[in-house]
Amino acid sequence: MATVAEALNLALDHHLSGRLEEARQLYGRILAADPDNPHALHFGGLLAAQTGAVADGVAMIRKAAARLPLAADVHGNLGKALMALGTPEGAAQAAAAFRNLLALHPDGAGDWFALGGALIEAGDGAPAHRALTRALTASAATDSEPLAEAFERAGMRLYAAADWTGATDAFRKARGLAPQRAEAHRKLGAALAQTGDPEGAVEALTEALRLDPTLAEAQANLVHLLVTLGRFGDAERAGRRAVVLDPGNADAYGNMVPLLEQTVRVAEALRQCARATRIAPERAAFHRNRLSLLLHEGRRDEAVAAGREAIRLAPADAEAHLALAVALLASGRLREGWEEFEWRWETRQLDPVHRGFPQPQWTGTEDVAGRTILLYAEQGLGDTLQFVRYAPLLAGRGARVIVGCSPALARLMERVDGVSAAVAWGGELPAFDLHIPMMSLPRAFGTDLDSIPAAVPYLRADPADVAAWRERVPADGRLRVGLVWAGSPRTVRGVASPIDRRRSLPLAALAPLADVAGVRFVSLQMGPGAAQLAEPPAGMDIADPMAGVRDFADTAALAATLDLVITVDTSVCHLAGGLGRPTWTLSRADACWRWLGNREANPWYPTMRVFGQDRSGDWSGVVARLRAALTDFVAARGHVS
Repeated sequence: MATVAEALNLALDHHLSGRLEEARQLYGRILAADPDNPHALHFGGLLAAQTGAVADGVAMIRKAAARLPLAADVHGNLGKALMALGTPEGAAQAAAAFRNLLALHPDGAGDWFALGGALIEAGDGAPAHRALTRALTASAATDSEPLAEAFERAGMRLYAAADWTGATDAFRKARGLAPQRAEAHRKLGAALAQTGDPEGAVEALTEALRLDPTLAEAQANLVHLLVTLGRFGDAERAGRRAVVLDPGNADAYGNMVPLLEQTVRVAEALRQCARATRIAPERAAFHRNRLSLLLHEGRRDEAVAAGREAIRLAPADAEAHLALAVALLASGRLREGWEEFEWRWETRQLDPVHRGFPQPQWTGTEDVAGRTILLYAEQGLGDTLQFVRYAPLLAGRGARVIVGCSPALARLMERVDGVSAAVAWGGELPAFDLHIPMMSLPRAFGTDLDSIPAAVPYLRADPADVAAWRERVPADGRLRVGLVWAGSPRTVRGVASPIDRRRSLPLAALAPLADVAGVRFVSLQMGPGAAQLAEPPAGMDIADPMAGVRDFADTAALAATLDLVITVDTSVCHLAGGLGRPTWTLSRADACWRWLGNREANPWYPTMRVFGQDRSGDWSGVVARLRAALTDFVAARGHVS
């Protein structure tokens, strides 16, 4: 009678020779006589998995692995059988089996590759990437094409998990292993775009298109990247090619919208947006883009409707909620707007300023009497100047108010009624009980159009500083009019922000004001725009004292010596308005929400007049109205020379 060992050898011979039924019967007889025989369990399980009984095979090999914990090949075959189940759970269990194998033999490139593949199928992108990297370093002989594909799959998992850095590294490895794979370059470009590297993304996508000019998605993705870099001509050519390559691709039209909006072709942008929406009506982003375009045209009610549709389609889309907030605020529906505006913290744009304080945020309902509350700046300087107006209201409720802000504002913030201390970012904050970001204050106070705290001045210059500035720019009997014609460029990689391009104008465009008699202009202009003072408009008498300005407290003191401030929509309009100075704000056609569609009278600043463009990019009508208003202003003040 044959021994178990002899029977097992015969069964293996049948198995390896392709006599599978004979092998199956013999494995069965061995296990009937010796149910725990690990070798029969192992090989019988392999045969079961090979012939379609995968679950039975997994169960048998699992028993063999329990009895032969140091047998690397058993763990490896268990992993392969588990992968054959084709389920994420099976892949996760396979990864555990491959890890057991690698604990015994850690230098097998193929085994690391198998672990990486299992982790990809299990949805664990980061560990998969690490395993594949070990496979890459374990043996230079590893077949590069399958490994490149595996890195691509791991990269896609990382990309889906918003691990942009990990995805970028994975796609770079895929590209290095298979540099002729256009898809590797395309995916790398997509990941680089998410990391904030538009130049690298454009380079990768351009190479993808060189290898495969028919990649419509790569062509479409180039558009918004080139817009970011200010390469509008290249962006438009890329957009046109994307439409030709795939006329049914909604993104081919949708990605053209920001380009057309920034180059002030709003009507065409709306048409492209409509095409994208017809192809993919369920895409919330297209409705969100339409909202922005409708606001540009002053169609605020339609913009609100577009925002609501975007949120219906994507209730958790923070960008859609923020866009709706802007439309609601611009329409004067402030209370609902403030609620939606809280979604700004769920977007990526505020990540650099999100403060993770352990103290609770004040919501407006908690009693603040006897407690210290930190109001902190979150966005632009103008936003801080506008919303610090709530500090006296908090102080009136018995709170001790501290302001955290830019160093440029700290000295001015200390003089706001109700503010006990102002701390420049980077300085040590005193102890506090509660905190609230500045732009959440209107929500906390339930502010609507009828309850805006608009008492001015709430900003106050130091009287000693005001006296010093009167001496530096002495009066001569003419009206003193401050001028600001350009905002901060807020450049990103050398490209000015599109909003700044629209809100600023050249000093030369204000030349008609030089004809108004009885005026001496005083520059309040900072930044690159100040260089235009080297060649002021003919006949414009304009002093430039800004070299002596250290911070906004100095600018406030200088503004306090002026009869009128004329400024584009930048921080100075909030400064002058908060000081209660007569302020004329020049606003682009697609006005900031706080100007309520360029109403001439603004509820935030009772001493302000808003002069809005009739047509985007055209300042001529605004300047003509300014000249007429300035002539009347001088006449009313009796300062005609």
